[in-house]
Amino acid sequence: MADGVLLNMWFLLKEEVYGKSYAASALVLAFCLCMSVMPQAALSSSVPYDPEGIYSTPADDGTTIMLYRYRPDANADFRIQGTPVLLFTGIVENMNQYLSCTPEVMQNSYSRLILPDEIADWAIAKDAQGKPLYQDGKPVLEPYIQADKMRYYSMAHYLWLQGFDPWFANYRDTGRLNLRSQGDNRCTLNTLDTWATLDVPAAIAKVKSVTGKRMYIGGHSTGGLVSYAYLQGCYLDYNNQTDKAAFYKAAGEEGYQPHVKADPLLAIARNADIKGFIGLDPAGRPPLPSYLNVDIFWTLMGSRFYLPLDVASQSLFQLFPTEVTVTVEQVLFGAINTWDQVYLMNGMENSLFGYLDFWYMKDTNRYMQDFMARYVLSGCSVRCLAQYMDLGLNQTIREFWMNGIENKGTIIPPAPDPGNDGYYYYSEHMSRVTVPMIACLSDSGSLVNPLYAYQDIISKKAPHDLDEWYTIEGTAHVDLVIGKKTPSEVFPKVGAWLAKVEAAEAVAAAGDDAQGTTDKDASRAAADDSGGGSSGGGCFIASVTYR
Repeated sequence: MADGVLLNMWFLLKEEVYGKSYAASALVLAFCLCMSVMPQAALSSSVPYDPEGIYSTPADDGTTIMLYRYRPDANADFRIQGTPVLLFTGIVENMNQYLSCTPEVMQNSYSRLILPDEIADWAIAKDAQGKPLYQDGKPVLEPYIQADKMRYYSMAHYLWLQGFDPWFANYRDTGRLNLRSQGDNRCTLNTLDTWATLDVPAAIAKVKSVTGKRMYIGGHSTGGLVSYAYLQGCYLDYNNQTDKAAFYKAAGEEGYQPHVKADPLLAIARNADIKGFIGLDPAGRPPLPSYLNVDIFWTLMGSRFYLPLDVASQSLFQLFPTEVTVTVEQVLFGAINTWDQVYLMNGMENSLFGYLDFWYMKDTNRYMQDFMARYVLSGCSVRCLAQYMDLGLNQTIREFWMNGIENKGTIIPPAPDPGNDGYYYYSEHMSRVTVPMIACLSDSGSLVNPLYAYQDIISKKAPHDLDEWYTIEGTAHVDLVIGKKTPSEVFPKVGAWLAKVEAAEAVAAAGDDAQGTTDKDASRAAADDSGGGSSGGGCFIASVTYR
């Protein structure tokens, strides 16, 4: 009987049957409708935040964006001497994805976390000479990780230990408690463009104003997309009006979002102010099954629903112990992984399961699985997801197809026609990204295909001697940044790259100082007639190349 059920499920989900029955559209429609009627306010449940690390800043439309500066506790120092690293989040995630730790209410559960037998070197305590400490043949953990083993999976803590100044931002309508960014999510026009052109520039400007330093930017998935959009000089069109906020408000009342525009001079200025770009499975055009390309689905995805996943997370998962939450996740994503493999083995690669196979349970500690569901899941507008649907099905990376007053009633996105259709194409301006980049890519191919990431982002950006990219074997899109391989493979690669860029910057700065000193000496010599009217000068240029 079980074999018969599996066979029937397999038959139902084959592309030709699935497409004709519109099952995918019906399922997503039911989900969105159910989610849209849930309460819109987030409940109080989150990781602990240091009040002194909380910052806010207004975007150009007046929306308040929240940022967080990390230190492990109030007795530790902020890395004010270090270079800032500002990371943005993936879609349906908040900044907690980088801040894994043990909230007070989860002490009994998360304290049972067992770290792997082989601990990453960075997480081991060091002696005065910087050598790893061992006791009875076992590594002595860094003190903060010893106190809370969940920090082993925290990118914030890793960066702090390396001497960098970690910062994180929540897009509008995302975040928990006093770090939830403002936004009217009841009837939202928000898209990926909104985050990229309004929220991201505001957050970067805030970090710059607080620290006075150039920084690294980037993030996971959507965090990568909004970062390369920023570096391309993108902004939301304001028709050259003096009062941007008033123009954006008027457009919102008309029911549309203006077009994305880009200024090449702004791109140059922004790249000069950024030290490097960190792409953790950076998003572009997701590989989507073609049977999603139906009118009813486009109608749904172009709607103005908001999905309050924060509320779902806090209302549902907080009611259950870790064992229940983890079991649900393992059954769900384990089944998706299994069915994806079944499809691949039978030569049917264009399956919904292939797109949904974005989280490998086997690569994620069970307590991090619980942490993701309980503290990281975050809401977004349906239009943010719709924009990815357009990018995937139309095989391009462009602004949302309803942008511009002339397009506000356009239900079906037009076929891509860069340069002729009035839309901004991120994929056509990647060469404006001139800073060095590191990309760590998952190999599952779900949500972000490593080949597409190379073709659309890495190979199209302006080449730099410090560019690096890696595919981390045995990882999927979600666990790339919170999985078992993250501390031992992703963190060290990012840290080593940061060290290289910092070293190159130091050498370049030394060369500039030497040039400046020589110029000053030459000027003084030219103005000094004590040598019988003769003068002399010289030039010293230092350069370095890394691979």
